[in-house]
Amino acid sequence: MNSLNTNNGNERRAHRPANEGKKQKTRPLDPWVTRMRAQWVEENITESVKAPNSLLGAVIGPGGSIVKELQDCFKVRVLVPRKGAGDEPILIEGKNKNQVRDAALRVKQLIQNEEERRRVNTPVSRSLSIPKAYHSKIIGFQGQNIRHLTSSLKIHIMVPHKYDKSELITLTGLPQQVDQGVNEVYDLMKKLFLKR
Repeated sequence: MNSLNTNNGNERRAHRPANEGKKQKTRPLDPWVTRMRAQWVEENITESVKAPNSLLGAVIGPGGSIVKELQDCFKVRVLVPRKGAGDEPILIEGKNKNQVRDAALRVKQLIQNEEERRRVNTPVSRSLSIPKAYHSKIIGFQGQNIRHLTSSLKIHIMVPHKYDKSELITLTGLPQQVDQGVNEVYDLMKKLFLKR
């Protein structure tokens, strides 16, 4: 016999969960929990710090050590965006306005220090236009002048071949050493001009 037979009037109802159609009863929150929640929302202060995604590691630190240190020291919560999330800001949240501000300043300082460290440790090249007649003098007898510069400053100096028409001498290395090398090449040029 078909249980869904509509001819005899004994229709079977479709199964419905017992709590469907009834409102779920939730236990009301204690008043103190409601007050705490309201205070957290009202008193929570947030400050954001923009940083390129490539510099987030300076704020996180090895194994999250710097973030943990910031959170413990300033009693704030530091939210660092995930890698590859674009240029989302770092968020610093807390209840004390001064601590949030101080933590944000510390994060900015960490980012600036990392930018400076990368700038100083990234090799650069500078080209000097020096007349071809002086190239051999800059190189020195059996390369003694150029060898002294490269070994003492730890830079690479590229002088064009004597048959090359270029007058550009290129110095490559860390920024501070390259600047010092450029000054020494100019000093050598001054000495050569004074001898004439």
